[in-house]
Amino acid sequence: MFARHVLPAVAIGVAAVISGVAPAFAVTALPAPGGSPSPAPNADDRDPALKAIEDFWTPERMAQAKPVQGQSVKAAQNSPAAKKGSSEEVRQVGTFFFETDADYRFCTGTVVASPAKDIVATAAHCFDGTEPKSNLVFVPQHRPQDPAPHGKFVVRAEQIFMDAKYAEPDGDHKYTDLDFAFLKAEPRSDGKQLEDVVGAVPLALNAGFDHPGTRVVGYGPQQGPVECLTTTKEFATGDQTFKGQTWKGGSFLQADCNEPGAGVSGAPFLIDLGEGKRGLAGVTGGFAAGGPGTSYSSYFDDDVQRVFDLAVAATHPVPDVTQPKGRATKEAEPSKAPEPAAEPKPSGPVTPKADGRDPRLKAIEDFWTPERMAEAKPVKEQEEREARIPKPAAAGGAPRSPSHPFEGIPQVGTFFYQTDENYRFCAGTVVPSPGKNIIASAGHCFDSTDRKTNMVFVPQHHEKDPFPHGKFAIKVGGIFMDSKYLETDGDHKYTDLDFAFLKTEPRSDGKQLEDVVGSIPLALNAGFDHPGTRVIGYPRLPGMDGYKPKQDPLDCITTMKKFTTGDKTDKGKVWKGGSFAQVDCDGYVSGTSGGPFLIDTGGGKRGLAGVTGGFETGGHSPNTSYSSYFDNNVKRVFDAAVAGTQPPSNVLPDAEMWKHAKDIANGYFTLAGAVEDDRMDMFVLWTDGELTIYRGASQRDNFFDKEFKVQGPNKLWADHAVQVVAGDFTGDSGSDLIVRWTDGEVTLYPSVDEKGFHGEVQLHKPEPDDTWKHAAAMTVGRFGGNDKVDDLVVRWTDGEVTIYQNTGTTLGRQIIAVTPKTPQAETWKHAVEIGSGDYTGNDGWDLIVRWSDGEVTNYADFDGGGTWRENKWYAPNELLTHAVLVTGGDFSDNPYADDTIIRWTDGELSLYTDGDDKGPGKDNPLVTPRK
Repeated sequence: MFARHVLPAVAIGVAAVISGVAPAFAVTALPAPGGSPSPAPNADDRDPALKAIEDFWTPERMAQAKPVQGQSVKAAQNSPAAKKGSSEEVRQVGTFFFETDADYRFCTGTVVASPAKDIVATAAHCFDGTEPKSNLVFVPQHRPQDPAPHGKFVVRAEQIFMDAKYAEPDGDHKYTDLDFAFLKAEPRSDGKQLEDVVGAVPLALNAGFDHPGTRVVGYGPQQGPVECLTTTKEFATGDQTFKGQTWKGGSFLQADCNEPGAGVSGAPFLIDLGEGKRGLAGVTGGFAAGGPGTSYSSYFDDDVQRVFDLAVAATHPVPDVTQPKGRATKEAEPSKAPEPAAEPKPSGPVTPKADGRDPRLKAIEDFWTPERMAEAKPVKEQEEREARIPKPAAAGGAPRSPSHPFEGIPQVGTFFYQTDENYRFCAGTVVPSPGKNIIASAGHCFDSTDRKTNMVFVPQHHEKDPFPHGKFAIKVGGIFMDSKYLETDGDHKYTDLDFAFLKTEPRSDGKQLEDVVGSIPLALNAGFDHPGTRVIGYPRLPGMDGYKPKQDPLDCITTMKKFTTGDKTDKGKVWKGGSFAQVDCDGYVSGTSGGPFLIDTGGGKRGLAGVTGGFETGGHSPNTSYSSYFDNNVKRVFDAAVAGTQPPSNVLPDAEMWKHAKDIANGYFTLAGAVEDDRMDMFVLWTDGELTIYRGASQRDNFFDKEFKVQGPNKLWADHAVQVVAGDFTGDSGSDLIVRWTDGEVTLYPSVDEKGFHGEVQLHKPEPDDTWKHAAAMTVGRFGGNDKVDDLVVRWTDGEVTIYQNTGTTLGRQIIAVTPKTPQAETWKHAVEIGSGDYTGNDGWDLIVRWSDGEVTNYADFDGGGTWRENKWYAPNELLTHAVLVTGGDFSDNPYADDTIIRWTDGELSLYTDGDDKGPGKDNPLVTPRK
């Protein structure tokens, strides 16, 4: 199996923003460039203490300010020039001004989205020195001609947050990868919060290094804004020594912009998130203090999230006192696994105060006394699982890792709820979300039709302290899972969809769940094989090896691996097989449903790669547990939970099935259905002869929302249909199919729709040694004949390329675009895949060619005339040799056929939207293979 299909150079997918840590706040779009400034406050209504600091910074003092010390200056060769005073400057970027004992200084900062609307991101080296700083303000969109268009926002010295290691002596050299900081601004002296005045940019965490079209905005020595558009990339270096001091190496984000000198420290790296939005993926800083010329940024990962969260909570980071790797430790007792490293301690108050609590939430919280919690039973499915276990399995089974009771970690806890007949419980794990209120668990915990009341989540519930962080009521309507799993017998038919997300209310004192206990990021599409996986569960089986019904959690370190099974019949019902994550831990009996599989993601961090659930609802013995694989289906349900809407079903089959897609034709086949915004549908010919239509829909529905089976598997189409293409050959605005058969016959099927075929026209009758047997590839587009998509392009085995213009019930006018037995034809013999679309925006369509060496070329306005403008999307590369099917169409919001579907050899299906002459556009994974 080869690497994930993130195409080089122009693929702008930002997996992060969910694949690692989602931003823990609402995303705020950038205001339109050049928008009207928010006026500065009138002097008469201003807070006197803030007014004094604001008034200190006159335009004259601002003009005297110097850049912070220590930023090295390098010249970047052949870098994009920075534009001074650009009309594209944004109001969320501005200047910090502060006074030291000797000078006035300045640095750049960017307003980022936060709950209190008051946080600015910048570089830590701007503020890590020992010099006292006074009169510190942030001035959004400062410029010489208008020094404070939105006023000034005071920052108190105690409101500067950075990693404690970076603040150590020489920390800027020893911890170059931690050069970031967050500062909390006071309201403007008229009471307005910073973000309400200028808007905010979302953080883009764990977004990777390669981002074309990155915008870098900073402030030069004269404090005028400068910006450039460039491509970021990874800069990896070992330790380097300058002037007797060693800078710690590592991997950094690099941007090459010819800024005019020092002063850009803290300048944002704004990457393209798609749909006109940008996210903050870095700030100028890091190795050798960041630049300028060639600018670096510390990589924005979970460390950034951690410091940001502490800034939100106004709690300063403490030094990491974790024992260094390699130091001798006390040997663990033989009966127990080694104790895992402690998870971060929660910040803020531990339990809510009774005064001022929301009465509605207080009533639900108070319902769950320790006595009621102790009476709670596992969900019915887990009780049934226990009953199915053969007696020998309960005592033995596969080799397993030892486990031991402990007091839990803050991010993992227990759901309690009341049904008509019992109290029930299940486990869950807090995951990062914009609202800071989402928990991951197993779908089978919540899919029954039993009435559920008084539902709460209790983080780190354990016997000695049943609710150490309080209780969080579940929102009404706040349970989200795949709609297929909710169908009758869905737990049997869709065992690979056994996961759910639940949204909590704030604690009755108003605090959000994630602010109290933190969170663990989702680890999606991470593969199956992970040694050192941490498994936490809440077992309940009275009298078994000391596990009591108090729901003390169990902890286990084991190896996660792949478990593949066929279908299994039990008591007349079929459990659907598939591939699942498996762990083998001692004593994970009934009650552990929803407990996390926490894989090692490096740097002492863990990610949530599974929850106990799946085949037979989590396992067939107390010592073996399963999880549904955490892939794009999990992300789809998580995104729906964030939006507060129930997720639609994912109608696309999995990657194993897509390996059998013989051809794909894109067109308008479901005109009688709910085709949204004229999006195309996907017609698929499978290797067994089955024909399927997938109806085009919005991105929220994974671009396709319904499956129509045109015909089932059959031998004729399986053995003899070579290729299908779609176009408007009959003029009714719907799509017709042209099929090329193994004997050389070419057939037109007019107006194909979800109900099937409506006639047949033979465009070419097969003959002995038929020429059409030598057709190697074909596509359909608008290539100069008229304004309809009815021009058929054929690449022949001898390298000839032919256009049949205005094809209808007969083949159209023949134009030879590439003549056989010419040097050009020799090259075209290597054109493996051809597709078409309207990528360059003119009346004619473009021809897309994937060559045998992986190069991909866009021939703009292809018309057979022999001279076409060539745009190289990708240079030769091994990855693109795995692109089996490449076909264009219209699947996104705009009305142009500038989107591209690629089916890869491992069954991955990718949709690239809004392509142009530079590349296919943004990567939207539709189906991801399991590693």
